[in-house]
Amino acid sequence: MSDEQTEPLNAFSGPYLEAVHELDDPATAHEAETSGPFSLIEEEGMVALYHAWESSARGDAPLAVFHRRETALLFQAIWPAAGRSSLYRLRDEPAARGYSLEEDGQIVGRLRSFDPGAIVGGHIAAYLARTPLSLALLVEAAGPTAQKHIGRILGARVLGGR
Repeated sequence: MSDEQTEPLNAFSGPYLEAVHELDDPATAHEAETSGPFSLIEEEGMVALYHAWESSARGDAPLAVFHRRETALLFQAIWPAAGRSSLYRLRDEPAARGYSLEEDGQIVGRLRSFDPGAIVGGHIAAYLARTPLSLALLVEAAGPTAQKHIGRILGARVLGGR
């Protein structure tokens, strides 16, 4: 058995890939790395997250491994959002009613406190709301009891007393 690590199959030639590795990545490289689609594969009692075209059988290392499937589903849902530029920005100086919250250069609200964590949370929530597959993964991760309650809440909110 050889100790040599084999490279995953790639349609580009070895000399081309060697030359490309010497170049700087563009600003979009992180988004390319975190974009989907993704698959979850059970391996050695864990759940591994891979790009859909990757697997351990092809010599790829997983992007992440998890002890529980529901945790893996959550990260599968948000992973693409992690690579995208934040949808929201807080202005550094407070205004009369707090720190201005911007989306696409427009003020869309104010936060009483300067809270970068709220900006990250808003970015992830907006991504989930705009991406049906990721939203479905989140609901699946919540489990059957939460799904039952979600159905009742949505029914009451949308259908009201019908």
